[in-house]
Formats: sequence, C-alpha cells, structure tokens
Amino acid sequence: MATHAPITDLDADDALIAVLIAAMESSGHASAAEAERAHHIIWSTRRFHDREGGDVERRIERMRLLIGERGAAPVLEAGAKKLSARLRPSAFALAADLVLVDGRMERLEAKFLRSLAADLGLDTAEAERILDVIRLKNSA
Repeated sequence: MATHAPITDLDADDALIAVLIAAMESSGHASAAEAERAHHIIWSTRRFHDREGGDVERRIERMRLLIGERGAAPVLEAGAKKLSARLRPSAFALAADLVLVDGRMERLEAKFLRSLAADLGLDTAEAERILDVIRLKNSA
C-alpha cells in the first residue's frame, strides 16, 4: 500500500467543495438530483456566489481528483481542520441538504454524515438538530 504525504494544501473553499463532492458520492452513486443540487449549492452559497467561474471549476476538479486518489475520509479530515468553528455547522448542513435532496437517507449516507460530524467536531445533539432542520426544509 502506498504511503501518501499528509494533505496540507487545502483552504476553507477547497474543504467546502470537498464536503459537497463527498456527500454527493456517499451512497456510492451520485443521482442527477444530487449533482444538480450540488451545483446549485456551490453557486448560491454566499462564499462562491461572486467568484470567477474558472476558479471554482478548477477547485471542483481538484477536489474530485484528490478524493478519487486519496479517498474521501482523509480529504475531509484535512479539510475540517481548515474550516473555522463558525463554518463547521454550515458545512455539515450543506452536506445534509445534499444527502437529503431525494427525501431519504441511505445507510451509507447516514454513516457518511456521522463521520463528517465527528471530523467537524460537532456533537451528536448538534448534528441531529441540523438534520432535523434540513429534513423539515426538504419536506416542504
């Protein structure tokens, strides 16, 4: 098994994009609804709304390649360290919104969200509160 150097060159923007890519792929298959929602989330999030499209697209492709090469877990673990305490619940909410876009949560998606919450340092109660709000939002 190849040993990889630690992932140290991510910033908060990369981390948020990695969270969305990993969430989209957490069930083992990305649905069209999830891909569409991921695109919408990226471009409607205040952080990326006014960014140059080429920069964001390059970041998306870089995170896709990194997750493909290294796996989601080490990329998310490294990315979580780059997110401020203020951004961590938001990152979890964005991932939950993407996972729940189809109105249901598969076993692998639930496992992904538990792992992401741990990486982000969210306690179980906070993660559940966020999930409750996203479920309510998506039930409308």
